[in-house]
Amino acid sequence: MPAGPAPDTARLLYGYPSGSRLPEIPAGVLGQEKWGAITTNDMTAWLGPLGVSFSSNLTPDAKTGIRSWPEDMFIKTIRTGKFMGMSRDILPPMPWQSFGQMTDDDLKAIFVYLKSISPVNNQVPAPIPPPDVK
Repeated sequence: MPAGPAPDTARLLYGYPSGSRLPEIPAGVLGQEKWGAITTNDMTAWLGPLGVSFSSNLTPDAKTGIRSWPEDMFIKTIRTGKFMGMSRDILPPMPWQSFGQMTDDDLKAIFVYLKSISPVNNQVPAPIPPPDVK
């Protein structure tokens, strides 16, 4: 597009597009002791010292989104920075620390909104740890 990337309004908040390829990372650019990150043009994947993180599918799709999530799980996820409120860490660029400061009423309103948008079947990959972390 001449004006640059534009959001696909038919698939808002569906996360990292499944089947997409990550850009090549130049050797020596990123590492545990270095600052910086590389992102895809649509900013749904971030590559940095913590590995690769992918934007989650926040649509109410039954298989790949948050349709089965109860409200309390959503709020716990945002408050703790843990996926589904109890498992792996939510990685950058998700600013859960800031969103976690919102009131319960605000988080409930966001949850209602997310449940109201069109579901999009889009399986987002799990985060990829950095190569030197086992």
